[in-house]
Amino acid sequence: MQSQLLYFDDERAAALRLAEASGLAAAAVERHRFPDDELRLRLPLGEGEAIAEQLVIYRGLDHPNEKLVELLLIAGEARRLGARRLILVTPYLAYMRQDIAFNPGEVVSQRVLGQLLASQFDGLITVDPHLHRVATLQEAVPLEDAVTLCAAPALARLIAERHPDALLIGPDAEALQWIEAAAVEHGFEHGVCNKVRHGSPGRHRTAGAGVCRAPCSAAR
Repeated sequence: MQSQLLYFDDERAAALRLAEASGLAAAAVERHRFPDDELRLRLPLGEGEAIAEQLVIYRGLDHPNEKLVELLLIAGEARRLGARRLILVTPYLAYMRQDIAFNPGEVVSQRVLGQLLASQFDGLITVDPHLHRVATLQEAVPLEDAVTLCAAPALARLIAERHPDALLIGPDAEALQWIEAAAVEHGFEHGVCNKVRHGSPGRHRTAGAGVCRAPCSAAR
């Protein structure tokens, strides 16, 4: 199956590194913004050129709203032109934190966005998504080929090279899984903080917790 990686110019460097590592040909999506902020996108096709059967689309979903529109437009046009398989590679997967309705009428964005992406793409690859109340990415994005990668080992190697005596601190108990994964291979001291929320958005208190020497027996 012929494959191609598509990217946007603001993520060119990372996308080209991925293309080199995976052996995929890469090309940029042309993007024009109208005065009213609507977008005109153009897939990288010449006159009479057929689209690749499989497209790998690289788009991080930080500041996600406009980027989600881009993905919907690209996916729809790619399907129309004959693409058979669309894979989304998104280092950050947005809208995963709202995984339950705390008040009547609150939108569970994880469920809504997951269904939307599953309706447009055949596969998804992301890094350490926010999965607090679900066990697997497939529960949030119902795709058989929904893959979660963990960045902790790679980050730990980088830290070990630059700061071999580093102390790793996570912001809350939920971060322990990543802090431990990063710490255990290199013997870093590590710990997490206790976070208390007080209701208003953006208002919380974080207090230091005890530091463990890897492996952290208190967390086993």
